Amino acid sequence: MNTMNTMNTMNNTTAAAPPSALVRLLLALCTALTVFCVPSLARAQTLQTPLSKSEAEHLVPPQGSAAEVPIHTGAVCILSFPEKLIPKALSSSTDFDIQSWGEDGIAIRAVNKRAAPSTVALATVTGLIKVNVTLRVVPDGEPALTMVRFKAASEAEAFDAQVKVATEKRTAPIQLRLETKEKELEALIRKRVEREIAERLLRRGDVLKLRTHARNRDHVILHVSRGHVIGEVGYLSYEIQNRSGSPYLLATVRVTADGRNVTGDVHLKSTSVARDPALIGVVAPGTTARGIVTIPSVHAVLRQPLALEIGMAKGRSMVRIDRGLELW
Repeated sequence: MNTMNTMNTMNNTTAAAPPSALVRLLLALCTALTVFCVPSLARAQTLQTPLSKSEAEHLVPPQGSAAEVPIHTGAVCILSFPEKLIPKALSSSTDFDIQSWGEDGIAIRAVNKRAAPSTVALATVTGLIKVNVTLRVVPDGEPALTMVRFKAASEAEAFDAQVKVATEKRTAPIQLRLETKEKELEALIRKRVEREIAERLLRRGDVLKLRTHARNRDHVILHVSRGHVIGEVGYLSYEIQNRSGSPYLLATVRVTADGRNVTGDVHLKSTSVARDPALIGVVAPGTTARGIVTIPSVHAVLRQPLALEIGMAKGRSMVRIDRGLELW
């Protein structure tokens, strides 16, 4: 039996350039623009790195900074520092209950739903961190914080944090719009595919019983039970029964008509994980896997004898059916 060249598996006919690649490209461009357009460090006061929905981390440069903390009425928010605080905290409002939380933190609770923004001046005993915190009460439906960690940082580190936050803020609406467009595109592709299938079925949609088999010396059996003609495309449904003691690593599937390769897309529902992306699929020992191979422009080969060949890499363990295989 002649050795066949390994056939590269073709992509689905409905495949398109993945929208996620477009998302990544646009986000990268937005990030680059943000780096050059972000406000200077002197003007930006809040250097916030998001940790979770209710936690945040503020990097404070040597010259100090300002931060805004949104909180819910009745909820407690902890402001944590890496070292001991100066005991006295100055508050500009009585709408917030402010208490010490150990020596290196304070606990804040908003007691008035309509409280106006309030400021608290905080500093550590060594002067490493100096920050002016603005407390702002937000409605229950808006995000709020329950833990804020302040950390000393160099000017460069603080600037990097600023760029990161500004980038996320600027790109979030763009990413949301792109994700929406991606979903719309996926729905449109599905709709067009379904319409194409429906139109093909209206032209022709026949199921043909074939029932032909072949096996090799490695105890691998190839079954072809039926064929389909849908519109201008033919389909051969096949099964690979692996009675050997080792996995059958399917690398090639080829349909020929009078020696001409008429193979289209090839699919196999593997019974084991295919770790090699070059493989079409894997049939585990003692299992049977089902697959489909398409024949584009099938009308050119109707009522002609067909041959179906499968094999592993480098032409090993080939199985060939060349009798009783015909579409009409």
